[in-house]
Amino acid sequence: MRKSTAALSALALSTIVLTGCSAAAPTFEGAACDRDGSAALERSVTVTGDFGAPRVEIELPVHTGEPAYADIITGDGRAITDSRQEAILARVLVNGTTGQTLDAQLKLWSPESAGAELAGVDEALKCATEGSRIVASIPASDLPEGAAQQIGLDTTDSLVAVYDVRYTALAKADGSDVFNDAPGLPSVVRAPDGRPGVIIPDTAAPKKAITETLLRGEHEKVGDGTALIRSTSVGWTSRSVGQTTWDGSVTGTDGLPAEVAEAVSKARVGSQLMVIVPTQSGDDATVHVVDVLGVIPEELMAR
Repeated sequence: MRKSTAALSALALSTIVLTGCSAAAPTFEGAACDRDGSAALERSVTVTGDFGAPRVEIELPVHTGEPAYADIITGDGRAITDSRQEAILARVLVNGTTGQTLDAQLKLWSPESAGAELAGVDEALKCATEGSRIVASIPASDLPEGAAQQIGLDTTDSLVAVYDVRYTALAKADGSDVFNDAPGLPSVVRAPDGRPGVIIPDTAAPKKAITETLLRGEHEKVGDGTALIRSTSVGWTSRSVGQTTWDGSVTGTDGLPAEVAEAVSKARVGSQLMVIVPTQSGDDATVHVVDVLGVIPEELMAR
C-alpha cells in the first residue's frame, strides 16, 4: 500500500477558520503579521493611475532613516505568507526628492528576491495581499554604493518604490491528500517548505506513462492558461535528481515532457502531481513531481 505523505503542522496555513467561518488573518512563515505602515510616508507620496500602472507624485521630499512602507490600497486576494513565495508585481521606482520616474517593471518577485534588490522591501511585502498597492521608501544610505548619487539623491533622501500586487502564486501545493494504492510506484514525502522527496521502489520502471494526483488543489483551473510550477525530476534507475526548480524561481512547463504539460493543464492550482515518463526504449523512466502554484492572468500575458 502506498500513499503520498505530508509533514504535519500544528498550525495549518488556512484562509478559513471554523469559528464563525470568518477569514483568518494572514501569517508569515507561521508568525502573526501586523501591517503597521508609515503614516508619514503616506502623507508624502500620492499614487494615482490604474491598478498595475501607478503614477507617483512626491508631495514632500521623502527622508527616512530606515526602510518604511504604507498600504495605499489593501487587496482581498491571496496573501504572501512565505519569504520565497512569488507574486507578479508592477513596480515603479522614483526619486524621493524630485518624483522623477527611474524605472518601471512587471515581474515575478518574492519578498526574498525583492529585498535582495532593494534593502527592506521584503518587510513591505510580508503578508501583502493580491490587489494591494504598496509604497515603500529606501534610505539613500541603504542603496548600493554610488547608486544614490547616480539618481540624484542626497545622503538624507530616499528612493520610493510602488508595488501593485497583480497576482500571487502559492508557496507550495496546498491541496488535499489523495490516496493512491497502485503497486510498484514511487512514494513522495514533503519537507515543511513543500520541497518533495521521491522514494523509488525496487521494481522495474513502468513501460507506459503514468500520472497520479498526490494533492488535489481547489483553486483555479489551469486549462489553456500558462501555469506557474515548481518541479523535481528523479531518474528511476539512478535514483538521483536530474533537475529541480525548488532552488530558484517558479517556472512554466517549457522543457518538460508533453505528458507533464498535459497533466498540469488538467489540474487545478494547489495540486501536486506525479508523472512517470518512460524512456523510448522502455527500460528506464523519469519521475516528475510537480506543484501547480498559479496561472498567469490572461491580461498580464501580453506584458
